Amino acid sequence: MMKAVRWSTLLWLVVLGTPTCSAFSTAVVSATRGAKLLGGGRFRTFPSSTHTRQQSSLDASVPVDSTIPSAADDKSTGFPDKPSYRHYDAIICGGGPAGLLAAIMLSQKFGPSYKIAVCEQRAAIPPSPSDETVWSDIARFYLLGIGHRGQSALKKFGVLEDFFKASVENLGRRDWQPGMTKVEDGRTTIATKDPPSRVLARDKLVGVLHEHLVREYTEGKGATIDLLYGFQVDPVSFGVDNDNAEEAVKVRISPCQDIVDGPTIPVAAYAASQDAEQLCDAEGSSMVTTDFLIGADGAARTVAKAMEDADRERYNSYNPLRRLFAERPFRVTSFNDDNPRVYKSVPILLPKDWPRGLNYSARSKDSRVTLEALPSDDKGNLCALLLMKPDDELAQPNTPPALLRKFFDEEFPQFGALLDDEEIANIAQKPASKLPVFRFVGPRLRLGQRTMVLGDAAHTVKPYYGLGANTALEDVQVLSELLDDCDKDIPKAVKAFSDRRAGDAAALVTISRNMDRPGKWFLVNFLLPLILDGIFHKVAPQIFGPNMFGMFQKKGMGFKQIQRKKRLDRALQLTIIGAVLTGIGASLKAAVRLLARATGQHQSVVSMSLVLASSMIVLLRRSIQNKETKLAKETA
Repeated sequence: MMKAVRWSTLLWLVVLGTPTCSAFSTAVVSATRGAKLLGGGRFRTFPSSTHTRQQSSLDASVPVDSTIPSAADDKSTGFPDKPSYRHYDAIICGGGPAGLLAAIMLSQKFGPSYKIAVCEQRAAIPPSPSDETVWSDIARFYLLGIGHRGQSALKKFGVLEDFFKASVENLGRRDWQPGMTKVEDGRTTIATKDPPSRVLARDKLVGVLHEHLVREYTEGKGATIDLLYGFQVDPVSFGVDNDNAEEAVKVRISPCQDIVDGPTIPVAAYAASQDAEQLCDAEGSSMVTTDFLIGADGAARTVAKAMEDADRERYNSYNPLRRLFAERPFRVTSFNDDNPRVYKSVPILLPKDWPRGLNYSARSKDSRVTLEALPSDDKGNLCALLLMKPDDELAQPNTPPALLRKFFDEEFPQFGALLDDEEIANIAQKPASKLPVFRFVGPRLRLGQRTMVLGDAAHTVKPYYGLGANTALEDVQVLSELLDDCDKDIPKAVKAFSDRRAGDAAALVTISRNMDRPGKWFLVNFLLPLILDGIFHKVAPQIFGPNMFGMFQKKGMGFKQIQRKKRLDRALQLTIIGAVLTGIGASLKAAVRLLARATGQHQSVVSMSLVLASSMIVLLRRSIQNKETKLAKETA
């Protein structure tokens, strides 16, 4: 049976989504270098703190100051160095794709007088999507495949044109099967999705949304939006009573500073989001209130953690009898990763005679390593990933370059020829990066009536499926529609959003995790359903839906609906298979009984004779095929 790594990477080929393409691992900040822990796992800086980092591999021996220029460093930027108001109509925790699109949505819906604060821990201002000095380093940034879900949301809020300018269309894929290493062995499949997926760096998408927000809503447009880069949000209270719709949410907003650890780009350049950690200063914090708090800070989950702590305290305060009838507490559910994979990123420049705009894919003979690459631009640059198990010798830092070169020469020579010795050395030297774990929050996406989470803060999946960023953007679109349905009543819209998307969050993560299981669970949860769906959908498309990949592409269908549909399909499939097998068994039994009567033999004798005859026929057929194959080789 094919190993799980082979099939899990197939998901990229179908959905054309990708995990991060980063040249560096996520930085880990040491709390011993002039810093101490603040609540929630953050850090507090001391005025005397000094942090150093190493230059990139071009000059790895030169230590440089690691502080990244921020909005607070340049008062001429127009970005405030502290909150402008004691009360905001809405505070968005997280300045990623979901957070910035939520700010655009709220400003459109409520007008320029609606006071919004977008708080992002990273102090660095997102660079322009047209700044080639930033984006020319192909392997530094996360790549995203944005499909119909994400594009629909971007179109609704008027950002699609800017997105198109910054992204490249994925036209299909070119795949090499294990052992097929010649350039001409690659098989090209043209994508047929509508609309086609488009690819860009995660940080570039942030740059697109940031530039659009500044241009359309803040520069001379009168909108009261604070873009607070370098600030952390810590909820202090969610209201006296969770059911009190009038009580405002109170939060502490603390200034933060970017630091970078490990190999980096030159100082004063923009650091990729996965390369920076933040130190936050509680002593310089401000206490503010808001009528609407949105947690959109991804894996950091600052708001989600505070919601979990507060709701657990509420639930534990009840007596045992009351707990029986109370709502289950809000909690973050994380799954153990029983099929871990890590990756190293590889920048590749395609030869002029290779087609552009394709997802390139190859697997080693033993499925030990998979290479997946998506187009970074329309100039032939690819950002490739080498996916492997954490204990693989190639996944370790400071791998001997000769070992990696040997592997490429044996398994991926078509790509190894495109990498010079310096690049091989760079790839071998860097540590591998981890994929995120499966995680969702529930049973609600809210606490009280004025605080909610969306995007990766509500549902985190491995990026095999191209659904992380897409679903986060879709969350914003759904929230917008529900605000309209609720006449812009925040408490009603928050509850409606939770009711509608909480099930989708759990279903998305559960489905994705089941498709990533190893061993027998891989067979039961992925391979057999894929085969059954292919057969039954082809025979009766009006009754049975396509496989899970096809269901993901259906417009207007939530993940809870997909989960229910596939469960119904599976029940019908098993019922039909059971009925067919029962019928075949009954027919065989009747045939044996008739033969026994005709020959005067006992039924057991007839049954054994049929089994032996069938076995002899199979063996004779194989013998003939072997002889034909041997004769063909001798003739050749």
